[in-house]
Amino acid sequence: MKIVTYNIQYARGRDDRFDLGRIAKTVGGADVIGLNEVERFWPRDGVAVDQPAELGALLPNYYWVYGPYFDMDASERAADDTVINRRRQHGSMLLSLRPIVCSRLHVFSKLDAVNYFNMRMGAIEGVIEFPSIAVRFYSVHLGALSGEQRLVQVRQLLASHRSNQTEGGMWTGTPFGGRGFDWSCGGDPPSNPLDAIFMGDFNTEPDTPEYKEMVGSTAGENRKIHFRHAFVDSWLVVGNGSDGATYFADPRRNLDHDIRIDYCFVGGGLADRLVSARVDQNAAGSDHQPLCIEIDL
Repeated sequence: MKIVTYNIQYARGRDDRFDLGRIAKTVGGADVIGLNEVERFWPRDGVAVDQPAELGALLPNYYWVYGPYFDMDASERAADDTVINRRRQHGSMLLSLRPIVCSRLHVFSKLDAVNYFNMRMGAIEGVIEFPSIAVRFYSVHLGALSGEQRLVQVRQLLASHRSNQTEGGMWTGTPFGGRGFDWSCGGDPPSNPLDAIFMGDFNTEPDTPEYKEMVGSTAGENRKIHFRHAFVDSWLVVGNGSDGATYFADPRRNLDHDIRIDYCFVGGGLADRLVSARVDQNAAGSDHQPLCIEIDL
């Protein structure tokens, strides 16, 4: 099966054109898709668009969830003075050809910047069940401000994931409710898998403290895996080298070389299932390039 992660920069391409259609064409066909920088009702190019809804319409065969990291008022008054309630949001999206049985949003800490733009970031998590295994997917976006901030965010992400095993799933225990009423309406608790995949824009290059925090004692070169609960870099596990840039040099941002900042980190229990990893160098719908992973699930 194919996994794609793509920071879509709210559908603004390298040609400065906004086009959700080419985003959908780029990622369509993958089994699981993680998207970053997906927005609702920001007036880009003079038009305020509900991007999750439009992407869902462009990819009608997919189940999807959306998680905004922050939420602001974008409401208007109609001609009859009634409120048209809209929320201006920015976050990540997870799409799947199989049902996303449960999901939740993680919002990371941020630093109060003075002379550099900095905004709230996070991850949307979803559990997807396959015939032989259930997997917890995270579409992640870390902040661009500093390694200090990203290290805090990575630790929050990992701590939240590890707590699943002590907290249990979305609900646990006996049916809740008096007089014979079952709050769950007879439903079983969703799967609570340990196996997980973190994918998205981590805004950091290899060999940084936050990258090393993510992969622990081994990045996964030559399929060297220590623990099931630890995470490895899929790019290296399949035998790729130091190439694989997902963000090209950009003189407007004082960046004079291509960099690898988008990743798919897989739990150690899934590493042997990895088949391949590649970067779509031809996609032009964003300032990032999509990372495509093949894995046997």
